[in-house]
Amino acid sequence: METESMKLTKDELRQLEEFERRRIALNQSEWWDRLSMDQKFGVYQLQKFGFDLAFIRNTEDGPLAVVRRGSEFACVNHEGDVDLSPDIVLRD
Repeated sequence: METESMKLTKDELRQLEEFERRRIALNQSEWWDRLSMDQKFGVYQLQKFGFDLAFIRNTEDGPLAVVRRGSEFACVNHEGDVDLSPDIVLRD
């Protein structure tokens, strides 16, 4: 078997790393630890209304905390600004 033909391209390697990163399930406290102090305050305020931290999405503008209440979503940006009607696309 030829090992040279089995090497991944940079794009294939990036896609594999992205796929593997998504498979790592973090618990609630691990997500919480990744929030900035401003985001923690925003998420805490939303928790009073029944929202729970779902995940953090890395964006060009910085990390975005996504919270969920049933089928409703809200976001808290890295500065702690809350968006109650975000324009986000969720993966299946």
